[in-house]
This record gives sequence, structure tokens and C-alpha cells, in this order.
Amino acid sequence: MFDMSIIWVIIGLLAFAAYAALIVVALMQVFNSTMPTNTKLLWLIVILIAPFIGSLIWFAVGRNSALL
Repeated sequence: MFDMSIIWVIIGLLAFAAYAALIVVALMQVFNSTMPTNTKLLWLIVILIAPFIGSLIWFAVGRNSALL
């Protein structure tokens, strides 16, 4: 009647879209921030090396910190 594998494919695609959106939004915020270029480069490297954790750290700490 209804194949459950289609639901898992849809869930997987939605999870991937959320993952990609998290990374893209974090990178856009880093580029648009008023931080010095060296700091932006550091955040860029962190987000590109560990995309999920780096993005979460950016949202938790980086965008509100003037010291980083």
C-alpha cells in the first residue's frame, strides 16, 4: 500500500537540507560580521573543518563575542 522507505528518504533529504542551511547561514554571518579579517578567517577555517560543530559553536559563542 504505502512504502515506508519513501518517508525515510524524505526525512533524510530534510535533515540534509537543514544541515546545509545551518552551515550556509553560519558562513554568511561570519562574512557579514564586523570582526577583523583574521578572526573571520579563523571562524571560516573552524566551520569548514568541522561544519556541524563549528556552526553550532559560531551560533553559541562567535556571533555575540567581540573578543573572538
